[in-house]
Amino acid sequence: MYKTILLHINDDKRVGRLLDVGAQVAQRFNAHLSGLFVLPFVPAPPIQWPMARSVVGGLLAAYREEAERAHQSFERAVQGLQIAPGWRLYKAPTPSYCNAVLDHGRAADLIIASQRVSDWEYADMFDIPEDLVLQGGRPVLIVPNSGDLEPVGSRILVAWNGKREGARAIFDALPLLSKAQDVRVLWIDPQNEAIGPSDIATAEICAALARHGVRCEGAHSKTDRVEVGEELLRQAGKHGSDLLVMGCYGRSRFREFILGGATRHVLHNMTIPVLMSH
Repeated sequence: MYKTILLHINDDKRVGRLLDVGAQVAQRFNAHLSGLFVLPFVPAPPIQWPMARSVVGGLLAAYREEAERAHQSFERAVQGLQIAPGWRLYKAPTPSYCNAVLDHGRAADLIIASQRVSDWEYADMFDIPEDLVLQGGRPVLIVPNSGDLEPVGSRILVAWNGKREGARAIFDALPLLSKAQDVRVLWIDPQNEAIGPSDIATAEICAALARHGVRCEGAHSKTDRVEVGEELLRQAGKHGSDLLVMGCYGRSRFREFILGGATRHVLHNMTIPVLMSH
């Protein structure tokens, strides 16, 4: 069960979409829902640079104003909802913005974050969904910036390939899967991998899910597409899925993230919420 849900809020314009998804999930599980806004760490410039101090102070003040607008949007959105909401404003104690978010996120059952915005000037600093997945040790439900948000978790597509990240994602998503009306577990067979038929590939995980009361069916897709992520999104559309569950394949080195091709494609092109684990 999800009892503590954390919304990573960094942009007033996207509070509504985050809360649309977060409130649905929180009400379904009678969970506490917190909105977190992190102010970035700003080192003090040398005292002999008064202009630099002024510029830095102005930038921080502007972002504090953004935080207040986000707070007001959050409070308006949760009015009347049958959930226990809370707001947190946190000043990052170190230069790592991601670590500051995870100071709170690792104590949550589920983190909800926005998809990265490609043309937002602060995206590289504040849009960090993949960082949260790879570093947090918690499932992250990523909300797309475009597309209609249907009730989340009624028709779920699960990407399965028998690997560690996929297993982590499935069992992290178990509370949602157990309440879904339709769950399809999909094994994609790209040409460059020798994979058995779908009844073998998905039979054991579907049986395990059934023991948890999950009504699911296995499916198999053969594709000659180079990009498995493209096929995943195509199958999600064909299924009418309102949620995609998948492992996040990647690793970090020196704060640069190397993501698997399917993960990268889905993160860039998603139009339905995606629950990822690593």
